[in-house]
Amino acid sequence: MTITQVKYVLTVAECGNVSKAAERLFVSQPALSLQIRRLEDELNCELFHRVPQGVTLTAAGNVFCSHARPMLAEWEKFQNGLLEMKMAVCPKVRIGLGSRAISNGLLDEIAAFFEQNPKTDITLITDIGEDMLEMLATKRVDIAIDRLPEKDFLSSKEDFYVVELFRERQCILLAREDKRAGLEEFAFERLNDCPVVCGPENSLNDYIMQSSCRKYGIRPSQVHRGDNPEVIMALVRQGKGAALGPRSFADHYHVAAVPMLPEVEILLNLICLRQNQKNPLVVRLQEYLRERIRR
Repeated sequence: MTITQVKYVLTVAECGNVSKAAERLFVSQPALSLQIRRLEDELNCELFHRVPQGVTLTAAGNVFCSHARPMLAEWEKFQNGLLEMKMAVCPKVRIGLGSRAISNGLLDEIAAFFEQNPKTDITLITDIGEDMLEMLATKRVDIAIDRLPEKDFLSSKEDFYVVELFRERQCILLAREDKRAGLEEFAFERLNDCPVVCGPENSLNDYIMQSSCRKYGIRPSQVHRGDNPEVIMALVRQGKGAALGPRSFADHYHVAAVPMLPEVEILLNLICLRQNQKNPLVVRLQEYLRERIRR
């Protein structure tokens, strides 16, 4: 039995539905069901009754959860104590910032936040070619402020804690002199046989552009790539092609942003390892950013 399996059982019991629990845990439903079955096999008893509306606890499941809840609470308290000790001994924080965080002015807000925490040594990392979740998993960054990758871009997300900060509509980004910049909305299909601009091969930005092209049967006439947002937006300004991005890119990078059809919303999130979600610095930062965004 593992602490992860205990957490899975308690979450399913709380949700009363395996699918909803899987969404909350950022894990696939088959993976969640497999872990619960393995635990049931180990305990040699069923923890849940399968019913049309979802699941309910068996008598054994109720006993298990009554013992598991305080145990999990103590485990999380122990982890938080270790994190606080780590922060006190080595107050160094590395934050990965996606391009949307920068275009929305969160760089200045984060700098202001850490001015209130002068004992913290902060490193800001921005790189469109990097996978922020992979950097979190390998502990190259402690916190990421970025969009969450597509479900099939990663094998697993159950280890991550995700807080939504705000949403933006996806736009087609063009040079301001482009005749299409005056459109009220831009159907993605109009990019067929037109040049496009995106990030390096195998980056999230490249994946989004390529998967969108496949989805709508689009074949770009040419693909220009840049290894960071400034280079990509410079190519757009020069009229080398259209890119995908939020409206906040328009003023920040001096390009035109036309809302895309079909309508797609992109979430900007604060993300960290689930084990760090109650870290005092993470809690304060997410509350600070949410308050600033509301203003």
